[in-house]
Amino acid sequence: MSSETFSKPQRRSFFVADLKCYMCGSVYGSIESEQSLTAAPGIVRPVLLRQPGHDQPVQAVNWKHLRCDRCNGPLFLDETDVVTRRYDNYNWLDERPRRGRPPKRLIEERRRERDLLESQAA
Repeated sequence: MSSETFSKPQRRSFFVADLKCYMCGSVYGSIESEQSLTAAPGIVRPVLLRQPGHDQPVQAVNWKHLRCDRCNGPLFLDETDVVTRRYDNYNWLDERPRRGRPPKRLIEERRRERDLLESQAA
């Protein structure tokens, strides 16, 4: 087995928080960033904004200038959390050599591939 097959997974930490309105208390959405949302006040970092009812997140350059859709009130961060996500680069389709009889699904896949190659060669 090569070292490329089992590489160390990459772990990245994200800061996730809910955006709530000061005036009406409604939840505007949630934001996430790889950087701390409260550190270094002079530096503006883009964050991802996830709003309820939308499938894809939107990049917000400065979340501090966002306003509530219902009452146009200011927003604040609530329920902050740090989430660690793991990214594996392992290819699960590669089968390692094993001792003994191969599983039935693998025998069936190999038979289909062999039939396909024979039909293409003819």
